[in-house]
Amino acid sequence: MTHSSSSSFATGRRLRAALALTGASLALIALAGCAPAGDSEPTASATAKPTGTATSEPSATAEPTATATPAPVAAGTAVDKSCDQVLTADDVYDLNPNMGVDPGYSASSEAAVTATSYDGISCGWLNETSGEVIEVSVAMPNDTLANTLKDAALAGGEIVPTYGSAPTVEGYFSAATGTAQVFTGGYWVAVTSPDMIEPGDAERIMGTVLGNL
Repeated sequence: MTHSSSSSFATGRRLRAALALTGASLALIALAGCAPAGDSEPTASATAKPTGTATSEPSATAEPTATATPAPVAAGTAVDKSCDQVLTADDVYDLNPNMGVDPGYSASSEAAVTATSYDGISCGWLNETSGEVIEVSVAMPNDTLANTLKDAALAGGEIVPTYGSAPTVEGYFSAATGTAQVFTGGYWVAVTSPDMIEPGDAERIMGTVLGNL
């Protein structure tokens, strides 16, 4: 009987130990199920850096192209006088009773041709005694043309102060061509005749023409 009790006691103790171990194991399993999954650091999501927008350089502004200034052009304004106003019939008679309008006249002197080329007029009177023709031309040149004509008058002749008072009147005479020229009040007046060999020969007719302008 004693053996049997000891054996039962040992068996019961082993059973309690086994149950205790089983409970401990269950507790550990429960704790394991409640623990956070892993302790690794949270993965940072990559944030894309803003892409720089390429700013184009301002387009180069073309330098302004220098425009060549056109050279002044010689020109003339149409003359508002007619031949019978430049020298009236009475004027012609007073200058020389033997002189009258040349019916077949056409511009022939350099001054007369130039004047008509720039909207001027050219007139001719015939000396019925000598057969010589006196040409009177009138033009209204612009500054460019006037300066050119003055330079040519000075280069081919001489300054004449007796045709009028400077600077209002600028006078020139060329013995080589028998031409007297005057620049005054925007007009260019030229008187040409082979009979004129010195400045004084043109004074009367030049003075009369200037008085009619």
